[in-house]
Amino acid sequence: TRMVTGLSSCPLTPLVDDGVAEASFIRIMERLEASGTDSITALGSTGSCAYLTGGERARVAQLAVEHAGGIPVVIGVSALRTSQVLMNVKEAGRAGGGHVLPGAHGR
Repeated sequence: TRMVTGLSSCPLTPLVDDGVAEASFIRIMERLEASGTDSITALGSTGSCAYLTGGERARVAQLAVEHAGGIPVVIGVSALRTSQVLMNVKEAGRAGGGHVLPGAHGR
């Protein structure tokens, strides 16, 4: 894993019909890849990540890594419980995210 420097873009996680709007998120990722950003931080403090299920968070992490075009991806892992933070870290690793953005919520 290399150090993340420069501009990190933090995309929103769009929702539709009570779920993640995957096609919209992929389009956002493709735009960020084309923009020349230095890294992408998915599931950070912007957007709807606090309202997503564990499975939805894992899917967004996977989509972010798959559609980043080799740009380093930071995955937000913040949650209300330590057990949820640890699960989010595990899923970020499974998705191939090389970095995580911890939150202050886990206890």
